[in-house]
Amino acid sequence: MAGRLPAYPWLPHLRGTVTAGPPIRQVHLTPAAHAVIGRECRRSEDGDETGGILLGHVHDAVAEIRVAGDPGPGAVRQPDFFLRDLGHAQQLAHDAFTRDGSIWIGEWHTHLAAAPVPSERDLATYARLLADPELGFEAIVSIIAVANPQWDRPAAYAWTCFGNQAAAVPLALSTDDHCMTAPEELR
Repeated sequence: MAGRLPAYPWLPHLRGTVTAGPPIRQVHLTPAAHAVIGRECRRSEDGDETGGILLGHVHDAVAEIRVAGDPGPGAVRQPDFFLRDLGHAQQLAHDAFTRDGSIWIGEWHTHLAAAPVPSERDLATYARLLADPELGFEAIVSIIAVANPQWDRPAAYAWTCFGNQAAAVPLALSTDDHCMTAPEELR
């Protein structure tokens, strides 16, 4: 995982005027979530994006990602687009909530040729999710993985999307007892 922030730490153009700082200031991945993202990133070797949902908890401005979903069997994967299998994601969310109360807090995906920042399409998706009152999102976590230089060693960057903006936030690997800085690469 990348411990650094990308060159574009603020994207203040989701929907309108800029507001205060992000409600999520750090993203921690459990080893299990880290392993899924690392394994699933290798799917992008075929030239198509991949990704999944992020499930966990937000407490004291820290998003703890306990479950990172895979794309699911009905996912749409293209060179510049990814759409998760909704039924598969819903089942993952149900199972995680039953197990430990984890809820949907974001999404992760790969970028093949683009920078590790949310694309205009990504930002539009996050804006729609944030605007949906039934979902009740205050912020959405986005993790974007890129080849580094190949998919056997991808690098990942975390973003929090909130109000009308997106901000890069530190991404770290956590254990049950504590958080430690994540390595630059997913292995």
